[in-house]
Amino acid sequence: MIVIQHRNNRVSVNVYGEFTLADFKEFEEMVNDKVAFEGPVDLLMDLREMADFTVDVAWEDIVFARAHPDDFKRIAVVTQSQWVAWSAWLSQIFVNAGMGVFEDAAEAAAWLDAGAEEADETCAALVSCEELAAHLADPGWRVFDCRHLLTDTAQGERAYAKGHLPGAVFMHLDRDLSGPKNGRNGRHPLPDPEVLAAKLAAAGVNGQTRVVAYDDDSGMNAARLWWLLRWLGHDRVAVLDGGIGAWTGEGRPVTTDLPVFVTAKFDIRLRDDGVVSVDQVVDGLEKNDFCLIDARAADRFRGENEGLDPVGGHIPGARHRFFRDNLDASGKFLPAEELRRQFLDVLAGAEPERVVMYCGSGVSACHNLLAMELAGLPGARLYAGSWSEWCVDPKRPVVQGSGDR
Repeated sequence: MIVIQHRNNRVSVNVYGEFTLADFKEFEEMVNDKVAFEGPVDLLMDLREMADFTVDVAWEDIVFARAHPDDFKRIAVVTQSQWVAWSAWLSQIFVNAGMGVFEDAAEAAAWLDAGAEEADETCAALVSCEELAAHLADPGWRVFDCRHLLTDTAQGERAYAKGHLPGAVFMHLDRDLSGPKNGRNGRHPLPDPEVLAAKLAAAGVNGQTRVVAYDDDSGMNAARLWWLLRWLGHDRVAVLDGGIGAWTGEGRPVTTDLPVFVTAKFDIRLRDDGVVSVDQVVDGLEKNDFCLIDARAADRFRGENEGLDPVGGHIPGARHRFFRDNLDASGKFLPAEELRRQFLDVLAGAEPERVVMYCGSGVSACHNLLAMELAGLPGARLYAGSWSEWCVDPKRPVVQGSGDR
């Protein structure tokens, strides 16, 4: 049997004895007919007294036909170890809800209370080590390790194996954050959205999960995951300011343990308007539609010391903003007001919506996009193929030297 209560934007369900199909139908009736709250609605599901359940016999006929994508924002399941798999069952019904599994009812309620306080806040694009440390045990947060070295592509994975932030999942720039190369689409093409979404879901990421990405250098690779998640329609994502260097520099722990998560449901809401193709760049050059900004180092922008691509130089009319200039001497992002001042100088009157960022392969350009977001200048787009795609076609124009700015 079940006992259902709902008040203050929270539905509480206690299950006693066997949970039957009749109980499930009663629960469905409550969801369909009685949940009409303003703002986020949370579910507290207490299974500590549940002896068994038989609802799975109606799985295909009822659950998939009656998924509730937006009824609940967070679900806290209070359970003992033998019923942990029930949370995965619930995640298929409430496909956009954040899911947490707890052994203590007070901890579950506190987690829901914290989520209610954060529900209307805009997710910041940066997170400090202190804030992340306070949420490492929060089941509504997921951490991803994005360390990568272009000249040694196995380096990031080796570093992860030696020690990473507790609970962090490794994402490889080539395998996970990029798609297949064909020799004409750049060194780091965008991944297939469905494939990336499946990997995020396997790490327990759903529509309400707060994602934090980090790396061991400038935040360049972490910013790539930040941008990709927003491209998929997931705004609750941030970069760890200062990366793992800041984390360990503050004496915070790392581990070699590999996390295991219950697979979640990650819905894609693709934002194709944030990406421009090579054909659009060519057309934009002719029409003077874009303000192109190159994120590579100054020597590569000028066509000097090019060691990654077959041709050196930059796209005609491009301006230059080295992505590392977004950071201070400690490796953390400059204050928002300083970033804004510097980017407004580069834009020289161009609207952020006209800006198209590129780099060598569409990775460090995301760092500039993140910096513009921090500066309060949103709306810029990414030329994902970037220079490594542009320069393989000899028909496309190339400029060497300092350029316009």
